[in-house]
Amino acid sequence: MDEKKKIDSILEKTAEKLTGLVDVNTVIGKPVLTASGAQVIPFTKVTMGYLSGGGEYGDVKKIDDGECLPFAGGAGTVINVKPAGFLIDDGKECRIVRITDDVIDGLIEKAGDLLGRLVRKGEDA
Repeated sequence: MDEKKKIDSILEKTAEKLTGLVDVNTVIGKPVLTASGAQVIPFTKVTMGYLSGGGEYGDVKKIDDGECLPFAGGAGTVINVKPAGFLIDDGKECRIVRITDDVIDGLIEKAGDLLGRLVRKGEDA
């Protein structure tokens, strides 16, 4: 097996494992129906970092076509799954409640709420 095929094999196996870890049910949770009839759907923020590499090692010498050096390879992955908020649908409107410490996310959410109120007031007038 040549070096390219060995590295490809490492990448393919790692991708298979990662696909099993982060599926759609991890990012968007299962809906929960409340007593009032509202649907609450949790969602998360998934951040992933992946690194892999490999190569042949051994004595420095001329290598014949049929000969190959021992192969060393490795891969590493870091996955961070953090609750981000809830999507709430009460039948009248759908809104997002975020769980965040980020000031900018809070400002964007408040601006969206304000714009929605202004639009509704304009429609009522």
